[in-house]
Amino acid sequence: MMRRTFICAVLVLALLPAGAGAYTYAEILYGDVMPPYDARSLALGGAGVASADGARGLAMNPALLGKCARFDVAVTGLVIAAEEARDIPLHDSFDGIIADNTYALNTNLYDRYIASVAVNPADVLEADVWMPVIGVGYRPVLDMDYHYHVQYRDPDSQTEPNDKILYDYYLDQDGGVNALSVALGGEVVPSVFAGVGVDFLRGDFDGRARWVFPPDSEETDAEERLSYDDLSGQRFTFGLLSEQLHRFDLAVVYRTGFTLEGDFEYSWAWEDSLDDSGSLELEYPDVWTFGVQYHPRNGVLTTVSFDLEYARWSGFEDSTRDTDFDDTITYRVGVEHAFYDDTQARFGFSYQPSYIDESTTRAAFSAGLGLKVLGVPVDIGGQVGLREYDHGEGRVRETTTMVMATVVHSF
Repeated sequence: MMRRTFICAVLVLALLPAGAGAYTYAEILYGDVMPPYDARSLALGGAGVASADGARGLAMNPALLGKCARFDVAVTGLVIAAEEARDIPLHDSFDGIIADNTYALNTNLYDRYIASVAVNPADVLEADVWMPVIGVGYRPVLDMDYHYHVQYRDPDSQTEPNDKILYDYYLDQDGGVNALSVALGGEVVPSVFAGVGVDFLRGDFDGRARWVFPPDSEETDAEERLSYDDLSGQRFTFGLLSEQLHRFDLAVVYRTGFTLEGDFEYSWAWEDSLDDSGSLELEYPDVWTFGVQYHPRNGVLTTVSFDLEYARWSGFEDSTRDTDFDDTITYRVGVEHAFYDDTQARFGFSYQPSYIDESTTRAAFSAGLGLKVLGVPVDIGGQVGLREYDHGEGRVRETTTMVMATVVHSF
């Protein structure tokens, strides 16, 4: 009975009927926020609301659309390798800590894709009138994939050549929320750009937790499932960019909060069963981003980009349960140097707290290149992020590796 109670408690915590999923454990309830940037900005630590342009700047700052000369197409592929290790302290006979013992190590790969198009109708039609640049894009907004497996053994019961297996625990979650974005942007006065965009959000989610016992166990397997159907919502983005200063470009972006509405279905199967269903509302926070790009001087083909992002997660609300999240301030900085053969070298750093607990932070280092392949610009960027935080009586160590490639073609 005690074991059954323990298993039920763990499963319910893992799949509450209020949560989404994520490729990282800390954000398992409401998803990882996917970056809006392309491979160039990834290599710059994620900075770029004042330095990207055209189609690839659509999701970062709609004002950047105003820098599209005629017709831009940008396609980005993203691969995420998420490695998670869970440790518990190993004690000696005097209850002193000898070392940390890793009891679970999981690595998973996820691929995502981003596409955007920008058209300057005034240039296409060769019209001598002002028209805003039109942009359309598609990208992931919330990542809800998470996969975890751990096998528990009894160290006091020896069955050659290993300890006796007590049970295997599996947690598999799939889904996400994607955005179809439509935006307008243009130069409103000399060297000042403005833009506005709307994201049409759609998604779903399916999660399954299993507690699997060996064939000789007296216990029966347990399963818990949770699914979200027809998640939907809208979000607006407003952006400004000023290039009026001699060596500085300044930008500000405001993203409104958004509400995801949908239905959930929940089921529990042990020796008996439990089913539940209903409606769901998740109110995500609004976000402010401030960016600057610095040009040291005309003779040096080097720029420095810096972004500061404030997300008001304390305003997050869940219609099915109480939440208490921390506001976050994320810092991103990058350096880009252009060589005379149309090649760019980029380096960056970012510091990102978690909305679950602002003391849980990820430090990430980035690098990348900008090349021309058969006359077409190709950007490649990579980032490695490290994070540790407490979980129960132990710790979780995460290594998140992102690799992006963006192809941009202008007509």
